[in-house]
Amino acid sequence: MKTNKTLTLALAVVLASGFNGTAIAAGGGTVLADPGAMEGKHFDPKGKMPSTFTIELQNGLRRTLPFEDKRDFEEAKHGFIAAPTYRQIMAEAGNVAWDMGSYEYLLQGKDFDSVHPSLQRQAILNMAYGLYEVVPGKIWQVRGFDLANISFIKSDTGWIVFDPLTAKETAKAALELINEKVGKRPVVAVVYSHSHADHYGGVRGVVDEADVKSGKVPIIAPVGFMKHAVSENVYAGNAMNRRMFFQYGVLLPRSPFGHVDQSIGKNTAAGNLGLIPPTRIIEKDLEELTIDGVTMVFQNTPGTEAPAEMNTYFPQIKAFWAAENITGTVTTQVILTS
Repeated sequence: MKTNKTLTLALAVVLASGFNGTAIAAGGGTVLADPGAMEGKHFDPKGKMPSTFTIELQNGLRRTLPFEDKRDFEEAKHGFIAAPTYRQIMAEAGNVAWDMGSYEYLLQGKDFDSVHPSLQRQAILNMAYGLYEVVPGKIWQVRGFDLANISFIKSDTGWIVFDPLTAKETAKAALELINEKVGKRPVVAVVYSHSHADHYGGVRGVVDEADVKSGKVPIIAPVGFMKHAVSENVYAGNAMNRRMFFQYGVLLPRSPFGHVDQSIGKNTAAGNLGLIPPTRIIEKDLEELTIDGVTMVFQNTPGTEAPAEMNTYFPQIKAFWAAENITGTVTTQVILTS
């Protein structure tokens, strides 16, 4: 009973305050570019180059794995519309929230013996940066702005935004990019696929909380979303944050000896992480909802990639969205069309 009361209190606090984190909560510290990365130099003066054993091992992997198959690289280009003119996104606090340019060392066609060949391949695939059309005239994604991708579904009068990234700044930049390239439209709804912060933390970059509270813009999430978001980021926040620093190596310089990639995506943004509580919870196993002319069939999938998660089917355009329940190898988000 005490645990239930404590959870209720924590939820009440988050609901009342709208939860807003810092750059540390979102991505950790700052972006550390390494000027020696292009030359394959070690960022640490005490760092060692790969041993003969390591080089032999990496060369063996290059010979035995099918690196000649380039289909993933062609598919990664499909639907590309435009990249922004900038490579950095600044945080409101003044630090660099995102720097795609710090990974340019990956694009010079060089094999780095300090990096597992499969990780280097995935890191290059994750250099996709900009706006992509997924379903012609209906669904777009902005990729390479954060760990996750942000998706935009065109409704009758606006955008339905799926998974607004980790940080306010990168999500805002993504919305500005699609409005510039496709046409400016208001956000009419936001969907959180699941309770991991890289799929909701940037919500304040795409919607005004006053519009959510007034009922103008609904935020939709799976059953159990708030419970698990609070459990991970409030109850276990300090431990989770500390684990994140080790898990992702976010304080390492961008370097073939430092931060190369996070496999599922490039990296987490070091900006403002926030949470606006959902106003519509999908309670049933299957639930249909139509917003601004777009029909969505939600499927709750608890205990899959996240404790609270859901898939979405768009019957009008025969598209299926599953966040990280379905991935192309280890890419962040995939929309499949029939």
